[in-house]
Amino acid sequence: LKQAAATHSQTSIMLQHRHGKLTALVAGLLLPVVHSFPCDNEAGQVCPMSSGKEIGECLKDPSKHVLTDIDGNPRELEPGEKPMELSAECQSFIKINEACSNDIETHCSSMFFHGDTMICLTQWTKSDALSPDCVAALPKKEAESSKEDDAEKARWKAQRKAAREQAMKDIEKEKKAKEPKRRRKKRMKNENEL
Repeated sequence: LKQAAATHSQTSIMLQHRHGKLTALVAGLLLPVVHSFPCDNEAGQVCPMSSGKEIGECLKDPSKHVLTDIDGNPRELEPGEKPMELSAECQSFIKINEACSNDIETHCSSMFFHGDTMICLTQWTKSDALSPDCVAALPKKEAESSKEDDAEKARWKAQRKAAREQAMKDIEKEKKAKEPKRRRKKRMKNENEL
């Protein structure tokens, strides 16, 4: 009985150890995906010490940009090097964070400039719970398919249906054409047996 208890305890410890390694592996693989957001690259380059709302404030104000070398040490712009230009996607994300500031605080646990900010605003929170300014700033949901796509899809379906119907007609013709030959063969076979 003591040996069984010891074995169970050892097995439990081993599983916890393996589970910890697995959790660390999964977290290590998923964290870069989960925590990226449209301004992640820009924020990492010029606002590495900022977090939350500070990221937007820093990105918008070039005087707050901190350039660093590969080791993270501050550096100056090199001759011919241009200051950081924000991508259109990042500029749009900054505007959304500003327009939805109260909504992000209320519904999204103050996750400003976070990988889950957009998911929170567009999926986790119902649009009728968001402020009108926030709803206006969010990207418009595209219809599942445009009218052109619907018309093209309808044409394709009609062509496929016509092709299937024609194939069924061809199979029926083929069956009818083979049927008399089969009857003749049967009849000749029966006559030869007699």
